Amino acid sequence: MSQETTAATPLPPSPAADVCYAYLVRHGATDASSAKPVRMQGRGTDDSLSESGRRQAHETGQFLAESRLDAVYSSPMRRALETANAIGEPHGLAVTAVEELIEADLGRWEGLTWPEIEARDHEAYRQFIARPDLHGYGGGESITQMRDRARPAIERLMRGHLGHSIAICTHRIVIRACVADLLGMPLAESRRLSPSNCGLSLLRLRKDTVEVMTFNALFHLSAW
Repeated sequence: MSQETTAATPLPPSPAADVCYAYLVRHGATDASSAKPVRMQGRGTDDSLSESGRRQAHETGQFLAESRLDAVYSSPMRRALETANAIGEPHGLAVTAVEELIEADLGRWEGLTWPEIEARDHEAYRQFIARPDLHGYGGGESITQMRDRARPAIERLMRGHLGHSIAICTHRIVIRACVADLLGMPLAESRRLSPSNCGLSLLRLRKDTVEVMTFNALFHLSAW
């Protein structure tokens, strides 16, 4: 599956009574996510969006204003809530925070770059790169633990909105873990998926099965 969509595609139609669509959105950019090299930003760093992140969130909200949304859910972290509020505002929807959608616990790697992690914590880095499904981020959560807490929450939200479309704003590692699992990809290979800031993934719940319809669409953004 392509990691991004660059040609405009139509929004899905209003779902049937036994279907739910969920727009799974990574939050907009922050200073940490835009740094070169990127600095690790998990649940231990609760930064606001950067100027470019606020632009991305606004553009995402304007694009989804064309879709009929019934509810907007978010990780409780500031960068996700700011993005979710930009999505909910055109619809007059308040955002509901869901604890299970919070970003990964990165342990002692919080705030570091990958070169710093490799140099300072080489053995743990080596184990994580080889098997992120078994070994956590610097003593924090593994991809498997992320999947086990976040995917049931996403499916619960979708089952609560049959016949409607919803938006769910969360984080890179949450999306990576859940989408890999939904695609049947081994979680050990999930790092091949790289959701972009304000990338849109579309999920469909039908006949009690969740499918990935689109992953990481970016055509609604002026720059990424």
